[in-house]
Amino acid sequence: MSVPPVTRLKGLFLRALSRITNRHAVLLPAEAGRDDALIDLRAPYRVTGAVLTVDLRETGSGRLSATLLGYEGHFPVRVLWTGEAREYPGPSALGLDLVSGAVRLDGSDWGRVPLPLPGRRFCWKLRLVAPDGRVRERLTGHYVPLDVSAVGREYFEGENYVDHEAQSAADHQEIVRLLRSHGARAPVLEVGCATGGLLAALDAEGLTGVGVDVSEWAIARSAERLGPDRTWVCDVEKDELPASVTARRPFGTLVLAAVLEHFREPFAVLARLTPLAAPGTVLVLSTTNRDSLCQMLFGSEWEGHFDWTHRSVDQISARTLRAELPALGWRIERLTTDLVWDISADPTRATVREWWASDARFRRLLAERELGDIITCVAVKT
Repeated sequence: MSVPPVTRLKGLFLRALSRITNRHAVLLPAEAGRDDALIDLRAPYRVTGAVLTVDLRETGSGRLSATLLGYEGHFPVRVLWTGEAREYPGPSALGLDLVSGAVRLDGSDWGRVPLPLPGRRFCWKLRLVAPDGRVRERLTGHYVPLDVSAVGREYFEGENYVDHEAQSAADHQEIVRLLRSHGARAPVLEVGCATGGLLAALDAEGLTGVGVDVSEWAIARSAERLGPDRTWVCDVEKDELPASVTARRPFGTLVLAAVLEHFREPFAVLARLTPLAAPGTVLVLSTTNRDSLCQMLFGSEWEGHFDWTHRSVDQISARTLRAELPALGWRIERLTTDLVWDISADPTRATVREWWASDARFRRLLAERELGDIITCVAVKT
């Protein structure tokens, strides 16, 4: 994909400025430089009731306009409703009824949003113009929780991943690198194999294996990619493994990539899988980190709770893995945390993402304190 000219020019400018000043130059949004640029408000990211309420806390008066935006892919660019500017009397509540679509400001009707909303994610774009002409703006971020049993195409190509194939490709290459560096050997068992992308990458490395996944849709796609008798539908937390899988044990490699947090009792699942390994078997897993900085900042509104199949994000952390894996007979060879995981459109939350992206010191701080959102662990069966 080609890089837009403006992005290329910005990169060239920042690199030149960095060389001239001997400093690390970055560009931040305009509101980063003004204390009065953002509307003061409080708004939930995770909307748990029938009405979303945004508490507007600005003390002055002015003219307030509002636009409700829906998402296209990862970006809130789809206009769902626009409210013409109206008098803002001071601190008040902006309400959106998700059942009727009614929009109210301080209890007074403002309009009606067409329902149903096109997706779980949406945000308000607010603009407040004071009597003296001063402008304050704010983008909020919200999502509606979901709880369904099926994990089909809409999961892998909808609001959870948008494009699972593209988003997981880099992760697959990193797992291949880790397995190669730790002397992993076949056969491989991948729990949570999805559409078979990692198994295909491992085939190219000579590490052939098999996989299981709870999604019938994903297993059908993996069969198209890998051929028959390579992957099976199985919930390893409650189902017996297929005989075609157990016949291949002991496995030389176990992989659980972005799957442990989906189980209700993750460490019981690890205990159930451990007998499939022999001394020297390499285990690679990636999962969420309950003790991350973002989880501490945002609590129940942490991004780890967006996926309705994440049943144990409040149980798993670098600390609990360090305790549980050795108790099951695994020697940890490498355990790191990485990433700031947050997708909210709210600029106050975007600061953490921007800090992560632009400051290596911040990335090092989170790594050394094990405060990243995603854990990567490599262990060997003793």
